[in-house]
Amino acid sequence: RGFLEDRGFAVEAYEPERGRINLVARIGSGEPTLILNGHMDVVPAGDRERWDFPPYCGELREGKILGRGATDMKGGLASLLAAFVAVSQVAGDLPGTLVLTLVPDEETGGEYGSRWLVETGKVRGEACLIGEPTSMAGSFVGEKGICWLRLSARGVPAHGSLPMLGENAIEKLAAAFSVLHTIEREEVEVPEGVREIIEHSKALYRRMLAERGLADEAKLEAVAGALDHSTVNIGVIRGGSKVNIVPESCSADVDIRVPAGTTPAEVRDRVVELLRERGLTDIECELVLESSPNYTLPGERIYALLSRNAKDILGIDLRPLFVTGATDGRFFRLSGIPAINYGPGELALAHAYNEFVRAEDVINAAKVIAGTILDFFGPP
Repeated sequence: RGFLEDRGFAVEAYEPERGRINLVARIGSGEPTLILNGHMDVVPAGDRERWDFPPYCGELREGKILGRGATDMKGGLASLLAAFVAVSQVAGDLPGTLVLTLVPDEETGGEYGSRWLVETGKVRGEACLIGEPTSMAGSFVGEKGICWLRLSARGVPAHGSLPMLGENAIEKLAAAFSVLHTIEREEVEVPEGVREIIEHSKALYRRMLAERGLADEAKLEAVAGALDHSTVNIGVIRGGSKVNIVPESCSADVDIRVPAGTTPAEVRDRVVELLRERGLTDIECELVLESSPNYTLPGERIYALLSRNAKDILGIDLRPLFVTGATDGRFFRLSGIPAINYGPGELALAHAYNEFVRAEDVINAAKVIAGTILDFFGPP
């Protein structure tokens, strides 16, 4: 906030939840509106003994900016801020509005950040450019959906020395886990418009992980396959009260990521169907959180402008890509605003130990973003 205010920008601050502060700054007025978006939060550093440098040092060494969040996404924030300031200095009166939105909680779901800004109408626009790390040669234009399920089983308690007198809820629920993984092997009809994007994305994931030292071909193929198949992660299990009591209840929280071509509701219905086929009719299946797969096709003007600037400024042929995780882009896309991600940093470094971003990439991304902004407000 101080960085922007020191340069003469009026900054709006919104705090929908205590400690969750959104910052919004604007240049110009009227339509069209281009939104710049980035998140200020980072994930925890984890075990500091596994870092080769202090995780929050922020040092520049051998052309690399080091530290937790450098790639995801302090580097992207720096690029967005630099582009925003540069445009204000050279553009004069913009024929429209450039909005910079800095949000507090992308890493924890975005409920009080981008989602809140969009749903309350604090921010609207014709396009959105997000500074998430994509590497300099790619732009994330789409992402898989989210289907979080809670499976629950009930049992009958008994003394642990006579388990045959009870019904073990943990064992009943454990039988459902292999059923869940059946979903991962089922084919999904990917929409025609995104098939080529997904194939490019598979190649990127293979190359990126191979460069990071993953040599297991089966695992590389499994990662690539995650782009057009559902994936299942049994993330949390709760059950039992004491070791000498047959547990009467058990629940599991399951994270299923859903490819383009299906929906979270369809996946949930398929899970229920599979459980019934296996005779597990007393397992309850609740859809806890959902977000549909979403994407912005490369034919959209915002992507065409970004691609042209990447070519003109850096000599790079930009690739539209799908990402397996979720970004705040979904809130904009699902509200009808075309949104793409472009920023410095490699996806494989996000949330990793010894995270860094190349300083040169931060500068180059700022140049590409600034050029895209100027072209957005220029002639069609």
